[in-house]
Amino acid sequence: MNSLLRDPLITTRMDDGSVETLSLPGLYVALGEDRVTDFPALRPHQRHAWHAFLTQLAALALDRTVAEALPTSATQWEARLRTLTPDHPDDAPWSLIVDDPSEPAFMQCPAPAGLDEYRRQVHAPDDLDLLVTAKNHDVKQTVATDNAPDDWVFALVDLQTMAGFLGAGNYGVARMNGGFSSRPCLGLAPATGGIGAHVLHDIRRMVAGRQDTLAESAPYFRPQGGTALVWLEPWDGKESLDLRGLDPFFIEVCRRVRLAEQDGEIVARTAPSKKPRIQAKAANGVLGDFWTPIDKKDNKALSVGASGFTYKRLCELLFDASTFRQPRAMRVDGSSDDRWVVVARAVANGQGKTDGYHERTDVRFSRRVAGLFAKAGRERDHLADLARSQIEEVDAVTKALRFGVATAASGGKAPSEISKADRVHATPFVRRLEGEADAFFFTALEQRFLAMDEESAQVKRADFTGRLIDIARRLLAEAVETVPCPAIWRHRARAKGVDAFERDLRSPKGVLADLPTPHPKESTDER
Repeated sequence: MNSLLRDPLITTRMDDGSVETLSLPGLYVALGEDRVTDFPALRPHQRHAWHAFLTQLAALALDRTVAEALPTSATQWEARLRTLTPDHPDDAPWSLIVDDPSEPAFMQCPAPAGLDEYRRQVHAPDDLDLLVTAKNHDVKQTVATDNAPDDWVFALVDLQTMAGFLGAGNYGVARMNGGFSSRPCLGLAPATGGIGAHVLHDIRRMVAGRQDTLAESAPYFRPQGGTALVWLEPWDGKESLDLRGLDPFFIEVCRRVRLAEQDGEIVARTAPSKKPRIQAKAANGVLGDFWTPIDKKDNKALSVGASGFTYKRLCELLFDASTFRQPRAMRVDGSSDDRWVVVARAVANGQGKTDGYHERTDVRFSRRVAGLFAKAGRERDHLADLARSQIEEVDAVTKALRFGVATAASGGKAPSEISKADRVHATPFVRRLEGEADAFFFTALEQRFLAMDEESAQVKRADFTGRLIDIARRLLAEAVETVPCPAIWRHRARAKGVDAFERDLRSPKGVLADLPTPHPKESTDER
């Protein structure tokens, strides 16, 4: 029992709380009915890999069968998926374990010369796609020793479609900007639906945009008949595939892996390669990936750093049309849903390390606002201007907070006498302010954008800045009592710190100079 087409291998939690184990065709039916709420074995950093796999596979099957409507039964899905592997009536490419190494297995290339080079053995699926960590802290290693087939399914999909460069012989995927980058996700999902609604929306948008993807990705890919499932092609580790021979929705593999049964358990055997599976270095990850934003300046795929998707980074990705070209997953045309969730996911890879897994699904917009993301025009420009203004307002309050805390840490010295060491004490409080601002930044932005007139917009602006100032005052009150300061200067430091904060907010060149910011009663100065 190891065929994804025929056997129930994927453990799935349904919307009624029940847990079912489904075949791949059965899973597509459940997704089409939007009954899926969770995959218990799916680890957080594997979410985008699994979503992208399901979407690309369905889009490929629909394109090959020239189908306009999605299948509605498991039998129909099974038949559509088999059109992708017509030369394998035994369904070997859909099986986790295939004894003959010259045949493909699921996400595993044929090994025409046998498995002599496959010397490393992996006994747990979480060791196969493990995040690169210096120590066994954040993500524990080898915890999935009591595993099920879907643990291996998810690990294979994540490794083969998302992995970066990990030393000689371990090359990364084509859809990223360099081996130390990652394959990011930026898209929109219907807020009223679940996992299935998101998958189906992306399938439809991907199929509808196929010709545009081909046009934008020239000279890569074949319009028809290109290699779609890369794991069908034999690989001896010495040759690379040419992008010009691939389908634009190709599902790749980047590592030489074969699963086998040993003492009743599944074991993976791996081998190095002398070249990457796909020769795509010159593309810099600009391969028409449905979820990847493109940096226009350098014409390369987005790389996500250790800071992840902060409000500043999301503002760049969502509103700055001059810097980033948004992926097709950010389009909502043809859909009737009223509200949309921004889905941002990425593993921040580095040289021999991982700077964390970053995910955001807490930002929601109305259809009117979400519909502007992929369109140029005055409304989007206005939205971008408002976003920049809000960022400046947060910066203004954080600047005042930093000044107030540094003044308190110095014992109430004049600005010219405040040292670098004093200013360092403000950093934790500034980060907390930015973190709290992040939680309501986009809600406030949408309210300002949708305001009926300029007067209403200014009211929304005052609400936003007022909330920021309230948070900053609370943090400052904590800071002036806790930052290191000689006890004899504590009262003076408290008064001077609060006064410095309030004066900075009201400075003539400050962004908040035109808003009322009355001093609190406790901010009297000691002279």
